[in-house]
Amino acid sequence: MGKDIPLGRIAGIKVGMDVTVFLFAVFLAFILATGQLPQLSRGHSDVAYWVAGGVGALFLFLSLLVHEIGHALVAKDEGIGVESMGLTLLGGVTRMESSPTTPGSEFRVSVVGPIASAACGVVFLVGSFLLPDDGLWDLTGALFFWAGYVNLFLAVLNMVPAAPLDGGKVLSSAIWRASGSQATAMLWSGAAGIVAGMALATWGLRNLSRGGEAIGWFNVGVGVFVAWSAFQQVRSAPLYKALEGMTVGDAMAEGPPTAASWSTVGEFLRTSFPRPEHQAYPVVATDGQVSGLLTASAIRAVPPETWDQLPVTALAYPLDRLTVVRTDEPLIPALQKVEGGDVRHALVVARDGRIAGTLDPSALDRAVHDRQRDPQPSSV
Repeated sequence: MGKDIPLGRIAGIKVGMDVTVFLFAVFLAFILATGQLPQLSRGHSDVAYWVAGGVGALFLFLSLLVHEIGHALVAKDEGIGVESMGLTLLGGVTRMESSPTTPGSEFRVSVVGPIASAACGVVFLVGSFLLPDDGLWDLTGALFFWAGYVNLFLAVLNMVPAAPLDGGKVLSSAIWRASGSQATAMLWSGAAGIVAGMALATWGLRNLSRGGEAIGWFNVGVGVFVAWSAFQQVRSAPLYKALEGMTVGDAMAEGPPTAASWSTVGEFLRTSFPRPEHQAYPVVATDGQVSGLLTASAIRAVPPETWDQLPVTALAYPLDRLTVVRTDEPLIPALQKVEGGDVRHALVVARDGRIAGTLDPSALDRAVHDRQRDPQPSSV
């Protein structure tokens, strides 16, 4: 999870928090304690307002976590691996192993976040109206009202049809379904994101010119972030277009030589004749089952004079660290899994369960070259 502070696991998924969240929490507590809450509920002590402000910041981050849990659980239900969830200065993020492979999957994973935020908003607002309107109960009701309003605002904001917001992904799924092209969907939703981001940044500059420094700089920062993220999506669209319809079987390194688990590295190199695209070799145990993966980079990392004494198993990656993909999986999501895994090589399994080949990030260049040479993808 990088530099995130670990917070534990939810449904088996790692949860973390960026250190900047603490700074934002203090800032938010200050805004609530000195501005928002005294306006909503008058006559309380400074201590009461500060405690309520701290609780309000906690409510917000818990709500953001609920939003991300919605994304994560639906992604897992769609068969997409989820690496972690995190809270950041700009909200929350769910790190998935790969992107959705169908328009319906993208829609369901994307829309559930705003639905979760809206549900939190309704719960908080109902609570604010049910609580008594006297003493500290009134302050608690004001806090619930603020939390409900913020969650509903975030739900609406996230449904703006512009990448990288959830609404942009919902728009992308609709265009993808209508056009049959994920690349076209990415291009249009990304263009919408650039327009929306620049509009927000322009609004922020207008706020600054009128003396609203806090909201002005916030809008500029968020607007630039949205526009830049959307621009990155637009840049990646041609790659998706070039590889549209290709599967793992079209780009894998087929039929790599296998290494016997009881042999040395030197023996394997003398008896095998890998082709240039073969950069990983399944290790086969005495029972004929694959037990690991030996990579060319691991071999090159040790001195050649040790190869004859070094067992293959000493360099091979065990199965529990490897990514396994199928020959009929879409190519780009499979490569995303490989690049996000512990080992930058994957075992490719055919429909009948046999090891058909290996896959690594270099397959991307090979696939683009093959597609340019032969526009029609081969079948496996």
